[in-house]
Amino acid sequence: MIQAFSARGCGLGIRRGVVLVFMGMMAIFQSAAQTIPAGYPLLDDYLRRLQVSGKIDSVPTFMVRPLSPRNIAGLTHSYQLMDFNGVDDFSEKPRKLGIWGEKGRFELLPFMNYSEWNTKFPYPQTGPMIPNRGLQTFSSMGVYGELGPLSIQLQPEVIWAQNKFYETGILKSTQTEFLERFGDTPYSRVMPGQSHLMLNVGAFSVGASTENLWWGPGQFNALIFSNNAFGFEHLTLKTRRPAKTFLGSFEGQIISGYLKGAEFPNFIKTRARYRDERRYLNGMIITYQPKWVPGLSMGLARTFQQYESYQGTGFSEYFPIFAAFQKATAGFDIDLDGRDQQATVFVRWVVPEAKSEIYFEYGRRDHEAIWRGMWVNPEHARAYLIGFSKLFDLVEDSQIQVRFEMFQQQESINILVRYDGIGGGTNWGGHSRAVNGFTHRGQMLATGIGPSSNVQTLETAWVRGVNRLGLRVDRLNRHQDIFVKQFNDYTDEQRWVDMALSPFGEWRFPDFLVGVKLNFIQSFNYQWGLDASETLIYPKGKDVFNVQGNVSFIYPF
Repeated sequence: MIQAFSARGCGLGIRRGVVLVFMGMMAIFQSAAQTIPAGYPLLDDYLRRLQVSGKIDSVPTFMVRPLSPRNIAGLTHSYQLMDFNGVDDFSEKPRKLGIWGEKGRFELLPFMNYSEWNTKFPYPQTGPMIPNRGLQTFSSMGVYGELGPLSIQLQPEVIWAQNKFYETGILKSTQTEFLERFGDTPYSRVMPGQSHLMLNVGAFSVGASTENLWWGPGQFNALIFSNNAFGFEHLTLKTRRPAKTFLGSFEGQIISGYLKGAEFPNFIKTRARYRDERRYLNGMIITYQPKWVPGLSMGLARTFQQYESYQGTGFSEYFPIFAAFQKATAGFDIDLDGRDQQATVFVRWVVPEAKSEIYFEYGRRDHEAIWRGMWVNPEHARAYLIGFSKLFDLVEDSQIQVRFEMFQQQESINILVRYDGIGGGTNWGGHSRAVNGFTHRGQMLATGIGPSSNVQTLETAWVRGVNRLGLRVDRLNRHQDIFVKQFNDYTDEQRWVDMALSPFGEWRFPDFLVGVKLNFIQSFNYQWGLDASETLIYPKGKDVFNVQGNVSFIYPF
C-alpha cells in the first residue's frame, strides 16, 4: 500500500521535491474542505446521526448540503468518518494516498459504486439513477486539492442502465417534464458529477459547481433540491460552516445557473409543449440558529426559473429572488414574462440530550396578489413534509434508531373552487409559466417520487457506529393530481398505491463500506389499470409485485 507522505518523512527525493514545491506555494488562508455529496450512501445519514446523538456540534443545521465534515466536525479529512478504532472514535489512521500540509493538500477521493435492479417496473429512489427496469449501475471517484484559498474537487460520475421496456401508461403531469423512459436502448452517460472550484475565505466560499444540492431538513425527501436529478452547472456563494454572530449562527447559499430540458422525447402523449431552450435558475436559502435555543434552526428558501428568451438585463433579471413576494408589489407582469417561483419555510430542532430531532417544511409554488390571499388560502399550490428521528440507547454503544417522514405534494381540494372544474393551473411539480416544471434533463429537482405523489416512510434499525441493520416501510400514493383529473374515486380505476417492505444492512469492513437493501413492492392498481378479469359489476385493479435490490460499495484510498 502507498502510505501518505510529506517532505519531512519521505525517503524518496522525487516525493520530497513535489511536497516542497507544493508547500512553498501555499497562501496564508485557512484550508477548505472536500464535501460529502448530498445523499451519499451510508455517510450522509451517519453524519446526521452523530449530531442527533450529541457526538458533534448541534450548531450546523444540516439544511444546506453538501456538507464538509472537516469544517463542521473538526476532522482531519472528510472521509475520516470511515476510519474508526472502535465506535465513533475518530482515529488518525493515515490515508493510503495523499499529500497535505498546514495550508494545502491533495487527496484521492473514494471509489463509490451504487447498483440497482428492478424486476417489473422502476420504484423511485432518491439518488442519481434514471427510471429503469433491469440492472443499473452508477460509479464515482475523483481528486481533491487545495492551494491557499483555492480548492478544486473533480469527482465525475458514470451511469449505465439496461433500460428494459416497461409499461408507462398515461401522462403523469400536465405541467412537469417527468421523463419515464430515457430512450428505448441501454443508457449510458458520463457527467462532471460532484465537482467544484471554490475560493474560500473564512466561513464563506464562492465559485462554480456541478454538485447536487439538498436544501431543507428532510431525511428522505426535499421540497426544493435533493440529489434526485443530475447535477447542473451553477455559480454559488455559500457558507462552508456556520457563520457565528452575537445573535446566533447563520448558514446560506445563493446560486445562479441553467436548467435543461430532457434529452429524450416522452413515449406518452402530453398536452404540455415542453420547450427545448434553457431556463435560467436563481435560488437562495438562509438558515438561522438562535444563540439562546441550542439545536433550534429555522429558515427560508426561494427559487425562480425563467426561459432564457424571456430574460432581460439588470440586477432584478439575474436576481429575482430579492423581488417582493406579492404580485401587487412585484408587478403582475411577473407572470407574463414566464417567471416561475417556489418558496419554502422550515424549522428543525435537534435535542442531543434526548437523542432526537423533529422538523417541518412548508412550501408555496405560486405568487399571491397580496398577503391576504396567503393567509386566507394557504393550501393553494402548497407542499409540505414533516418528520422526526429518535435514538434509544442499548448496551455496548449500540442503539435503536426510529425515523419517520411524511411528504405531501398533491394539490389541495381548493382546486374545485379556484379553477373551472378540476383542471387546475399549478401544483408543486409544475406551473404553466415554465411548462417544463422544476426539472433538469427530465428529472425532478426536488423529489424522486414523481409529480403530485405522496409518501409516508417509517424506518427502524439497530445501529452501532456506521453499521446499521433495519427495516423500512413506505406507502407511496402515486400522481394524485392526474388521478383526480383523469379518473376519481367513483370510477372503476382506483388510486395507484405502492406498499414497500425493505430490509437493509450497512456495514463497515476494515477497508471498505457496504450497504445492501431489498425492496419488496406490492403495487395496487398499477398505472390505474384494470385486471383482465374485471367486470362491470366487480371492478378489479391491476396489481403487480416488484422486487428492487440495491448495493452500495465505498472504498477509500
